[in-house]
Amino acid sequence: MKTNALVTLTVLALGLPSCREAGNPAEEASAEPTLKATTPVVEGTTEQAALRAFPRFLRATGQLAGHNDAIIAADSMGRVVAAPVERGSVVEAGDVLATLDERQARLSLAEAAASVNLAESRLSLARNEQERNKPLAEQKALAESDYQKLLAEVAAREAELAAAAARQDLARKTLDDCTIRAVFNGVVAERMVDPGEYVKADSPVARVVDLATLRLVLNIPETAVGALKIGQTVEFTTPAFPERTFKGELKFLGAALREASRDLVIEAEVDNGDGTLRPGFFCDARIRRGEDEAIGVPEKAVRTEGSRRRVFVVGEGNVISERLVEVGESREGFIEVRRGVSAGESVVVDPGPGAADGLPFQPAS
Repeated sequence: MKTNALVTLTVLALGLPSCREAGNPAEEASAEPTLKATTPVVEGTTEQAALRAFPRFLRATGQLAGHNDAIIAADSMGRVVAAPVERGSVVEAGDVLATLDERQARLSLAEAAASVNLAESRLSLARNEQERNKPLAEQKALAESDYQKLLAEVAAREAELAAAAARQDLARKTLDDCTIRAVFNGVVAERMVDPGEYVKADSPVARVVDLATLRLVLNIPETAVGALKIGQTVEFTTPAFPERTFKGELKFLGAALREASRDLVIEAEVDNGDGTLRPGFFCDARIRRGEDEAIGVPEKAVRTEGSRRRVFVVGEGNVISERLVEVGESREGFIEVRRGVSAGESVVVDPGPGAADGLPFQPAS
């Protein structure tokens, strides 16, 4: 009996490992990875970097000024009785900007007119006396000295009339100056007086700016002056409209360099018929100087991240390498690459966000 029990226990002990190995295949299978890691592939199209003609520009900064920009001042004195314009009012030459009290000016004109009438009467009397005594003087019936006195009296009365007429003209001008008018077509940038104020002969009344045509004033360094010619096209941008490019024509070159800064002041004429631009706008301008050949790639091949620009070049084994590049001018969808890419290298056009250095590249089907 003891022998049979020992044999049974031995058989059970030998069978336990076999049952454990046969009963745990799921545990061993779960220990193996079910997915294999894959390397991402960049798909897209490529284009070779090649020599292309790119424009060359002379760049400068400046600001816009009104073709006519003036602070209209009073040329008379008195109390303001009307100021019919406001900031932004469109005016034409001759339109009224302000009106002064005219009462004193009218009285002065009336007094001057009376003085002219009196002087004319005295001159008429003196001439009649001289003409009446002329025959007597010719016949020696009148002393020569007495006749010369008559001639002097006529000359004095003529001078008196001329002075009275000048005073009348001055009084008339003073009356006209009580109405202050615009001297050219433009827009009122600022009104500086209100009804009831007292102004003097040099008091500013309003600032009027001609917006139809503007002047772009630029400072050109001495080393670039030789490239300037009257009639050249000037392209410029302004922070007020960063997405637009405006154009003007070079009209005026300074006669001499400014000694302190060693630059030349030039002016371009800008058509502003739609009134978009305003005097005082800061501008970044460029003047075309010609063309040069340089390496170019499609603009879409350049990835911009802040101040950095990158391209992805397809190298041996269709592996892409990331390059930092220095770019220049653009033309017809291509951009100049001054540093970072050589002619003949293939760059990825429009790389997606997944493009990275060292990844394999596969041409798009």
